[in-house]
Amino acid sequence: MNRKLIVFSALFTAVIGAVIGLAAARMHHGCFASSLYQDLGRKYAIAGATAGLLVGAGQEAVRQLKHQRDTEEAQLNQAHWVQPRLHHGR
Repeated sequence: MNRKLIVFSALFTAVIGAVIGLAAARMHHGCFASSLYQDLGRKYAIAGATAGLLVGAGQEAVRQLKHQRDTEEAQLNQAHWVQPRLHHGR
């Protein structure tokens, strides 16, 4: 597997997740005074970046594994091509 591509994909989707988290924090108006609701932009950005990192790395790893499996399967079928035999019940 190409680890550089997995890391790039993970970082790229982490940035997208952070931007989505910041946008969600902007849409949420701070009408509460509790300390839990303070600095929501940072919390949402971290949560979005973490989710993006995991989703991006997982998606790219699965994509590469599927490509690898398809390639191996095609090579196996090419090397060991066997015609199916028909059984007529005799």
